[in-house]
Amino acid sequence: MTFKFRTVSLPHDTQLLHSWIATEHAAFWGMRHATAAQVESAYAQLLDTPRYQVLLGLEHQDPRFLVELYDPLESPLAGAYRHIPGDLGLHFLAPAATAPEAGFTYRALAAAVQQGFDDPRVQRIIVEPDLRNKSIHALNARVGFRPVGPVRLAEADGGTKHALLSIITRAEFEQATGAVLTGTVLSPERWERANRHVLAKALGEFSHERLLEPAEHGEQWYSLHKDGHRYRFTAGRYRMNHWLVQPSSIIHERFADGSWQPAGVDVLDFVTLYRQELTLSEAQLPTYLEELSSTLSSHCYKQLQASHSSAQLAQFAGTAAQSFQRIEAAMTEGHPCFVANNGRMGLGRADYLRYAPETGTALPLGWVAAHRSRAHFSSIDTLDYDGLLADELDPGERARLEGVLERALRDTGGTAADYILMPVHPWQWENRLSITFANDIAARKLIWLGASADHYQPQQSIRTFFNVDAPQRHYVKTAMSILNMGFMRGLSAEYMKATPAINQWLGELFEKDAVLSTQPVALLREVAAVGYRNPQFEAATDASAAQRKMLAALWRESPIGALADGERLATMASLLHVDDQGRSFAAALIRSSGLDPEQWLAAYLDAYLVPLVHCLAAYDLVFMPHGENVILVLKDGAVQRVLLKDLGEEIAVLSDRVELPDEIRRVRTGGDPVLSIFTDVFDSFFRFLAPLLDAEEVLGEDDFWRIVSQRLLGYRSAYPLFAEDFDRLGLFAQAFPLSCLNRLQLRNNQQMLDLADQSGGLLYAGELENPLASALVAMK
Repeated sequence: MTFKFRTVSLPHDTQLLHSWIATEHAAFWGMRHATAAQVESAYAQLLDTPRYQVLLGLEHQDPRFLVELYDPLESPLAGAYRHIPGDLGLHFLAPAATAPEAGFTYRALAAAVQQGFDDPRVQRIIVEPDLRNKSIHALNARVGFRPVGPVRLAEADGGTKHALLSIITRAEFEQATGAVLTGTVLSPERWERANRHVLAKALGEFSHERLLEPAEHGEQWYSLHKDGHRYRFTAGRYRMNHWLVQPSSIIHERFADGSWQPAGVDVLDFVTLYRQELTLSEAQLPTYLEELSSTLSSHCYKQLQASHSSAQLAQFAGTAAQSFQRIEAAMTEGHPCFVANNGRMGLGRADYLRYAPETGTALPLGWVAAHRSRAHFSSIDTLDYDGLLADELDPGERARLEGVLERALRDTGGTAADYILMPVHPWQWENRLSITFANDIAARKLIWLGASADHYQPQQSIRTFFNVDAPQRHYVKTAMSILNMGFMRGLSAEYMKATPAINQWLGELFEKDAVLSTQPVALLREVAAVGYRNPQFEAATDASAAQRKMLAALWRESPIGALADGERLATMASLLHVDDQGRSFAAALIRSSGLDPEQWLAAYLDAYLVPLVHCLAAYDLVFMPHGENVILVLKDGAVQRVLLKDLGEEIAVLSDRVELPDEIRRVRTGGDPVLSIFTDVFDSFFRFLAPLLDAEEVLGEDDFWRIVSQRLLGYRSAYPLFAEDFDRLGLFAQAFPLSCLNRLQLRNNQQMLDLADQSGGLLYAGELENPLASALVAMK
């Protein structure tokens, strides 16, 4: 492209703009009778609009055409189409030429589109020219724009514009024009920042798990030396051997020519250097480096998208559903313990932009028809198949899907009643099912029905979706055969059979229990599930094989219907979110609540920790209560209650003192009950939360653990019937075993654990001092 761009300057460019716009040629711009003063006033207003650029395309320094680049959400397009983060609106005007130049308008529009894509945050460009402007539609198509359909847009004068909405992606632009887009999130500056972030986490978590032993030098300085390399860094040290490493402090040096020389900060080099200390085998190392590379790339993208501060998120702008999903997409960190926590092996660049939760993209799910000889539907007693579909599909939508099915069955002898409709992840269908299950498709055991009418936003767990068009409808969890954090993210068809029954039993237990029924805690039940089984792969594999987990889905209750006026939602994982200014969302909530930090923390613990401990004391019942499995219901920033989710695959009963229905007996397992509190709550969550509040001087770490102790002892006093069971748990023991999650991933990143015997495969590295023990001493 031979064009350059500069911003319009007023009044210098007023006459030029007037000569281009106040013409019959530019009639669709609606200003053909405007005066120069009116044109100048209109463009002065545009130049003052946030995220609005008015540019002149220059050739040999001469202005040749006009480009406007803008945020669609700040324009009449808002609400008129399905917006995703990374969208950019474009207006283009090439003035009438006295001597038309062949191919000029094509070159100019292509240059304008490329200028928009030079911002790596931009993933799609949107145009909406007048429906009657046939020439610009043809020009847009040559550059690669896809028509989406007509839209009606409000105009400033009160009129309505009938426009043709068209969209172009980066890939479509490159394919149509042959251009090579150079704008990328992987700039050297962002890449270094990402490396420092991930290396700081690696230094902290690998030291926590006692894989590394940094030498101490005073004033919070530490170092590691190996094979002519030296890493120096500062770190705050907290309880449970927690290391809070400052990314900006990391210094890497190599010994050369008799002295230490500066070297780059690269986490892949670091892991390769320390592969023996990290117990990485030759077979594991390359794949782990791939997962780290993906995590680094994701962090670069998150840097670009970090548009909301923690304080802004804590204002919960918009509806409860909108603010909930804004927070979900804004989180910049995955699992707090894992270093390579955004591996997502199997996703390409375009897949990442469509399906990664941090992009905030809303997309339609796929629907398939699964033959009842292969598929099994199950639900809680108060719901059946037709009732579920009535909840999830408008009548017209269900009729459309069943119409596609009936046409596919024409002349086959089959009927629609022989099939179960089920949602499927679009990536899973395109990349796995359409190939691996080709035999089933050819035999009409599996029939593609097309995309859903509703749009869904992926949650942090990536394979779970929230309905943004109808938020009161269920979450949908699907199978997705990508590798992430030590597991293939499939969904077991066998497990789906009992999932609703497990949830029904658990819901009834909560309703009947005298403590839980009165506490600020509730369940988001998985009310229905469907699993599809391929007999050929089942004959060729064992129960843990990925091919047995390729096609299943479940429906989970939405939290939206459980909210009272003024209540808002956030996953508990968001408490650990830190914005680009180093401010945590947890601290922002406490500040916005107006409560004393101790009061805020006590209310949170009563809703989260105390019910978990009661389930242990009364039933030997454990959850997997990590941040993404818990939703906080908040009002004015304060925790009102907690909603527990992801129950069917995650809960366990660790003894035989609770009677279980035969159909859910798989939840009875072995294991040490108290480790679910020590490992999953204290070490995997509170170990991170307490230092964040301490570092922002909101609440000291000692005070944090004192309040935890007080709330637990308060439960013991309030419910003396369970005091003996509470004491048997040993929550105030001097120490507890250090369970190492990264060691599991480093050992086998294909499958960290056998899900049928999770406790049997855990790895330990000594003990951690229990902060409750010292808090109890300090309280006496």
